[in-house]
Amino acid sequence: MSPLELILYGQGATSVAMTLAWLWAKRIGNVSYVDAFWAYGVGILGLLYLLFQEPLTFRNQVVICMLAFWSLRLGTYLFRRCMGGKEDSRYQFYRDKWGEKADSLFFWFFQKQATWVVIFASPMLIVRTNQTPWGPLDSTGLALWIIGLGGGCLADWQLARHKSSPDRKPGEICNSGLWRYSRHPNYFFEWIAWMSYLFLGWGAPLGPWLLLVPVILLAFLLKFTGIPHVEARKLENASTEYRKYLQSTSSFFPWFPKKKDSAQ
Repeated sequence: MSPLELILYGQGATSVAMTLAWLWAKRIGNVSYVDAFWAYGVGILGLLYLLFQEPLTFRNQVVICMLAFWSLRLGTYLFRRCMGGKEDSRYQFYRDKWGEKADSLFFWFFQKQATWVVIFASPMLIVRTNQTPWGPLDSTGLALWIIGLGGGCLADWQLARHKSSPDRKPGEICNSGLWRYSRHPNYFFEWIAWMSYLFLGWGAPLGPWLLLVPVILLAFLLKFTGIPHVEARKLENASTEYRKYLQSTSSFFPWFPKKKDSAQ
């Protein structure tokens, strides 16, 4: 089966799956689960793309393990975060904005996420064709993935610990650990993890095209649906402490906080 056929079949199957997910989300009145469905979808489709390649090389076996672990870890984390909780403020904002049209417009939002599942799974179609022997680039890619996954897990754990602390004051922000050096360390390490596939697939005929993966992801995190959207919602009812945090702490790339005098 050609890569184009795999992409088209993947889009069709993912669109059907996201339609079912939308129906369920509509029934319970909470579309926040779409984030978890996206993570699971990328993992499942990416694994299918890798398994369609024969022979199944050592590199592809490693990538299968990487992708499966990433998908299960992130998808389960997002799913558990939604359970028993209110709808995420991002989606509540759109629900209020769209009014009576919210359900129908969310359907198309889910379909857009289906397309993003295919886009983020598609790099596996390139990685799987890398038939060169395992080398330093592959080891670098694996190391980046381990760093990215480990950093993301640590950032999520630190934030969860902060939110559940009995000593936490209302409105108090997480400004310790990795969050002292970046306002979004979870995003940063997610980006690092995805960069690993560039190194693992570089030896493939279309390997250089994998440069688009970290570039596109970085653009979305910095300019579109990532950081700007999250911080815009927080700024609506931001405390003085949070505004100072914005001035003193790097938004994405970890760096030392600015001194109080320079942050004013």
